[in-house]
Amino acid sequence: MSMEHTQDFMPHGYCISWDVPLLTLHVLSDFFIALAYFSIPVGIIYFVSKKDDVTFKPVYYLFAAFILACGITHLMGIITLWLPVYYLAGVFKLLTAIVSVATAIYLIPKLSDMVALPELNELLLLNKKLTDENHSRKKAEMELEQSRAKLAESNKMLSTVLDAIPVRVFWKNHDLEFQGVNRVLLEDAGMNDVSEIIGKTDYQLPWADFADKYKKDDEAILDSGRSMLQIEEELVDRSGNRLWAKTNKVPLLNDNNEVIGVLGTFEDITQSKLAEQEVIVAKEQAEQANIAKSEFLANMSHELRTPLNGVIGTLNLLAETSLNARQSNLVNISKHSAESLFGLLNDVLDLSKIESGKLELEYHNEDLDELLAEVARGMAGRAEEKGLELLCPAHFMSSCVAKVDRLRLRQILNNLIGNALKFTEKGSITVDMTVIKKTMPEATLRFSISDTGMGISEHDQTLLFERFRQLDGSSTRPQTGSGLGLAICRELVELMGGRIGVSSTLGQDSTFWFEITTELVNRKAQPHQDSSLAGMSVIVLAENPTYKRYFADLLANWSVQHEIADSIDLFQEILFEHHHDQTCVLIMETDYFLNLDITALLSQLTFDVRFLLMTSQSQLTQVPEKTEQYDCILLAKPLMQSEVFNALVGLRKDMPTEHFKHSVKPVENAQFKDTKILLVEDNSTNIIVAKGLIQMYGPTVEVAENGELALKMLSKQRFDLVFMDCQMPVMDGYECTRLIRSEESSVINHRIPIIALTANAMRGDREACLAAGMDDYISKPVEAGTIHQMLKKWLAQEDITQGDLPKMDESLESATPVFDKANYSSRLMDDDNLMKQVALNFVADMPLQLEKLNGILVSEDYEQLAAQAHKLKGAASNMAAEQMYDLAVEFELAAKEHVMERLTALYPMLMQAFEQLRDELDEELGLET
Repeated sequence: MSMEHTQDFMPHGYCISWDVPLLTLHVLSDFFIALAYFSIPVGIIYFVSKKDDVTFKPVYYLFAAFILACGITHLMGIITLWLPVYYLAGVFKLLTAIVSVATAIYLIPKLSDMVALPELNELLLLNKKLTDENHSRKKAEMELEQSRAKLAESNKMLSTVLDAIPVRVFWKNHDLEFQGVNRVLLEDAGMNDVSEIIGKTDYQLPWADFADKYKKDDEAILDSGRSMLQIEEELVDRSGNRLWAKTNKVPLLNDNNEVIGVLGTFEDITQSKLAEQEVIVAKEQAEQANIAKSEFLANMSHELRTPLNGVIGTLNLLAETSLNARQSNLVNISKHSAESLFGLLNDVLDLSKIESGKLELEYHNEDLDELLAEVARGMAGRAEEKGLELLCPAHFMSSCVAKVDRLRLRQILNNLIGNALKFTEKGSITVDMTVIKKTMPEATLRFSISDTGMGISEHDQTLLFERFRQLDGSSTRPQTGSGLGLAICRELVELMGGRIGVSSTLGQDSTFWFEITTELVNRKAQPHQDSSLAGMSVIVLAENPTYKRYFADLLANWSVQHEIADSIDLFQEILFEHHHDQTCVLIMETDYFLNLDITALLSQLTFDVRFLLMTSQSQLTQVPEKTEQYDCILLAKPLMQSEVFNALVGLRKDMPTEHFKHSVKPVENAQFKDTKILLVEDNSTNIIVAKGLIQMYGPTVEVAENGELALKMLSKQRFDLVFMDCQMPVMDGYECTRLIRSEESSVINHRIPIIALTANAMRGDREACLAAGMDDYISKPVEAGTIHQMLKKWLAQEDITQGDLPKMDESLESATPVFDKANYSSRLMDDDNLMKQVALNFVADMPLQLEKLNGILVSEDYEQLAAQAHKLKGAASNMAAEQMYDLAVEFELAAKEHVMERLTALYPMLMQAFEQLRDELDEELGLET
C-alpha cells in the first residue's frame, strides 16, 4: 500500500488559502519542536547511561522514546505540508500513541514510589549534607591518619621506654597468653622478637616451673578484678639462674570495665635480697657485738670500780682516824684524785650506757630547793679554793616538789657547775632555776649556771656539746678534761625530753642553761610571817647584787621590816639612824663582821643587836673566836631560806645561840651491837673497806670469799643480814642467792635479807639482783651513810623463817615513817577539812583494794598483781603513807619478777602497815574511824 494518499487531500503547501507567513510559522514551529524532541532523548539516554544508581530507568527510556516519537510526528507534520504521506504520518502517530500508552501503563503503578522520592530542595539539602559529611569524613580520615602516626610514634616511644627500664613488663589476655613484653623480659625468655612470645603461656617459657604459681595469681586477678601489689617471688632466667623479683599485677579492663587480661611488672631485687640477708647477718653480728660490749662494760666497770672502791673506802676509813694536818691534807689530796678518776670512769661508762640504750631514768618526787642547795653546797668548797663566790638564789623563788631523776639531775648540775669553776678565775658563779611555763600539773623548768669567766666564741659554742670536743688552741679556755662532761649533759637532758644550750660573749661571761618539762607534785610550803618574826627589824650589809636582791625578796615575802646597804658607810649610817624597841638583826658576811669594831659599835646603840653571819664552809669548821663573844648565828653559803628563817626566829625569840655547822654526826656504834652480818666478797681490799664501814655501827662481821663458802656458813650459823658481792669465783652472788632462797638448800634462814654489792654500773643490775632473790642493792663505792641506811632498813625486821610470816609489829620498825604528816599537810595547803575528807575516803576504800589484791594473789595472776600494786602505790603516795608506799613498790617489783614467795610474805605486811596508818590518822587528824 502506498504511504501517499492524494485523493481528496491536498498538501497544505500547495493550498491557496495558506499564505506564506502561516506556512512558515507551522514549518518553523514543528521543526524546532522536532529538534528539541530529538535532543531531549539524547540527553536522557546520556544521563541514564552515566548514572548507575538511577531508579526507575524504564521510565526514563519510555519518556525518551515517547519524546522521540513526538518529535517524529512533528517532523511528519512538516513533510505532509508538501508530500501527502498521510499513512506514514499516521503510522508514526500510532507508534507515538503506543509508546505513550506503554509509558502511562508503566508509569501509573510507579507513581506512589516516584512520589515518595525526595524533592529537589531535599535532594539539594541532602546533597549538601552528603558533601559536608564527605568533607568531614575526609578530615576525619586525615586526623585519623595523623593520630595513627602519633600513636605509632607514641608506641615507638613507649616501646623504647619499656625496653630501656630494667623492670620487666608484660600483659596477657583473658586466656593468660602473652600479648606483649618489653625487651628485658624478652631477653629473659631467650627470644629476639616480640612476635615469638605473643600467644605463649608461662608453661611454654623458661620459668615454667613457677607457671602454676603465676597462673593462680593471674586467675585470682581475673576473677576478683583486684590488683596484687608488692609480691616477692622467684623466677628463673634463660640460663637457669634463680632470681628474686618484686611483682605488681593489675587487671586490664575494656570500655565496659570488664576484665580482659592482666598487666604486670616485676623488678629484679636479687641484689637487694642478698644485701638484706647480709644486713640481717650484720645485725645479728652487731647485736652479738653489742652484747659482748655490754658484758665488757659491765666487767670493766666491775674491774675498774672495785679497786677504786677499795682506794676511796680506805681513804674514808683513814680520814676517820687521828691525823695531823699534813697527813689529813695528803689523805684529802689522794681522796680528791681518786674521786676525780672515779668521776672520769663514770663519764665513760655513762656515755657507753647512753650509746647502747642501757641508761634508764628513774623519776621520784624531789624537793628542788634542797636538791639545788645540796649541789651548790657540795661545790662550794671548790669555789672557795679558787676564791670564787657560788650563789644559789633560785630555790627561794621556785621552791617546789617535782618528779625528776635526782641522780641524773645532780650529775648535770655538777658537770655544769664544775665546768664553770674550771674556767672562771675571779668573780662568781650563779646557779638559778625558774619556772618558765606552767600547765598544771606539768611545768617547764629552766636551770642556768652563769659565770664571770673568759667567755666563749660563737664558733666554739657550736662545738661544746659534741663528744670528745675540747676548745682548740685559739680559744682562751685551756684544754682540760675528757671532753665528755658537756656531751653527757646534752645526752641526759635530751633523754629527759629537754634541751640545753649556752649564751656567751668572748672575754666577758657565759651562761649554760637547760630546760626540762616535769610534773609538779605540789608547791613546797613556804615559811610565812607569824608571831615568830613579829616586830623584827633587819639591816643587811651586802655588796653583791645577787645577795641584795635575794634578801630584799626574801624579807619582803616574810613581811619583815628591813633595809639594805651595799657599803659599810651606808650600813653604819642606817644603823645609827635606826630607832626600834625590838631586836635588830644585822646580816653580813663574816669578813665584814671581823673587820668591824663591834664593841665600839654596840656602845653607840640603844637597842638590842644580834648577828646573822654568812660564812664559807671552811670558816664553819674553824669558827672565829670573835663570834663567840656576841649573839651570832653562822650560816654556810650558799644560803637556804629555811635556815635563814629558823636563824631569824632563833635570834628573835632569845633562844640559845647555836652555830649552824655542817659536821658528821657521831656514829651510834652500839646501835647494832647484837647483830651478826655475813659479808660475801672476794676482793681483799673491799673486804677491809666494807667490814670497817659495817663495824662502825656495831655489828659482828664474818667473811665468806665466794658463794659456795657463804652457803656453808649460812647452813651452820644464824646471821641477821648478808652483804653479797655479785661477781666472784667458784660461785657468783646471783647463783648463791638463788640457792639460799631455794627450799631445797640447807641454809637456816631462807628469807634472810640479802643486800647486793656490785661495781657494775649498767642498766638492769638492780633488776637482775632482785630477780635472783636479793632484797636491795648498793652500787660501789660503798659509803658509810649507805651502809647505815641499809642496816636501819633491814635489821629493823625480825628474821622471817621458812614457812613463817613476819611479825608485823617488828618488821615495820624502820626509819621510814608510817605517815608523813608534814608532807601531807603541805600537799593539801594546810586545809584541815580537806585533809580529813581525803583521809576518810582513803581509809574507807583501802580495805576493798587490799581485799581485791588478796583475791588476785590467790589466782596468781602476776600481771594483775603488778597493776593492783601500782594502784596501791599511787594511793599511798597521795596519802604520804611512806611505809605502805615502800611495801607497794616491793610488791609491784616482786609481781613483775613472778616471786610468789615474796608476794605471800609482803601481803600481810601491807595489811599491818595499813592498820598502823589508820591508827596514826586517827591520832593525827582525829578521824575516829
